[in-house]
Amino acid sequence: MDLPKGLISPKKAKELNQTFIKTRSNDLNKIVQKLDDNPDEKDALSTWFSIDEIKNYIAYVESKNKNVNGLRIYFGSYSGEDKKSVKKNLSTVFIVPTESKSNNLQKSGMQDTNPDDGGSDITDIDALNNGTLGNPPSNSYPQ
Repeated sequence: MDLPKGLISPKKAKELNQTFIKTRSNDLNKIVQKLDDNPDEKDALSTWFSIDEIKNYIAYVESKNKNVNGLRIYFGSYSGEDKKSVKKNLSTVFIVPTESKSNNLQKSGMQDTNPDDGGSDITDIDALNNGTLGNPPSNSYPQ
């Protein structure tokens, strides 16, 4: 088996997470605290998806579009409108399938200049969300 591209060590993963916490987490916590009017509230630092959820999602998108070439992960945040939700105002991620920009040529009229640029989002297939928050949501890597 070939190793996947982009592997990083657990040490590097911890460094990335700690840099995120040092440079962004306090500001995100302040936003959540203000929105929730709760000085103890902390934003999410992770989201968890099971292997089966990821495999099922990949099978789903491949069944909908044979040109899928990858998955893009977006950052998002839940609305504060559902006052009973444990996720209200917290950060999240969601996953969308992509296809080569050359497959999108008819839609955009633009030429694909870099096949490794991540492609174009496929917006007519549902995104994957609703992973579970870390335990607790504000725990850092590793949990």
